[in-house]
Amino acid sequence: MSLFRNIALVRRRRTGGAHVQGRWKPGEPSDEAFRGSWQPASGKTLELLPEGKRIREVYRCFAPISLDFRPADAHGDEEADTVVMRGAEYEVTTASRWDNGMLSHWDLLCTRPKEGRK
Repeated sequence: MSLFRNIALVRRRRTGGAHVQGRWKPGEPSDEAFRGSWQPASGKTLELLPEGKRIREVYRCFAPISLDFRPADAHGDEEADTVVMRGAEYEVTTASRWDNGMLSHWDLLCTRPKEGRK
């Protein structure tokens, strides 16, 4: 990660959500600050995403291995972590852990949610 300019970011994780009268009520957020690299996703990277996610803002984030990240769950059982960059929230769509001993890091794809979702 030293090859890129690191900026201040926040990992936001919600825990303890529940269904209340048939509607999902998210749990309380827990924030953890970190420094990481933040850059627009390349066209080649965007091709790997499902069709509906390609039309929104997508960024690639390289984060320290000392944290853990929870990506969007295809089954909807767990709420994905979000990364907050300059006040805007981006859902962690994919999270790949690269723990090679030399430059260990998380490689994240973060997608801006649809308006009104978060």
